[in-house]
Amino acid sequence: MSAALNKRLSKVEEISARSEIGTEVDRSLEKLGTSRAAMLADFGSLSAFRDWLAGRIAATDRQAEVQHTTTSNYRQWQGDCAISAKWDAIFDRHEVLQ
Repeated sequence: MSAALNKRLSKVEEISARSEIGTEVDRSLEKLGTSRAAMLADFGSLSAFRDWLAGRIAATDRQAEVQHTTTSNYRQWQGDCAISAKWDAIFDRHEVLQ
């Protein structure tokens, strides 16, 4: 019986952790002047957005002649250039305002 309760408790903690991550994502996107709905409309999933963001970071690192092996593990995002330009502008505008 206690094993079943521990399993349920673990599941509740896992869901809670995911919820907290989702809240952080929402807060971060709000700071950028956008929303999760807009990100999902453009990228389709948080994974695709993560892949795009990792590619953007890797490109920035290459421009600064810094190589990070951790970003090479991510798949390259093969998406619409207009979407990429839109999100580049969102991040660039946020960086200027800081």
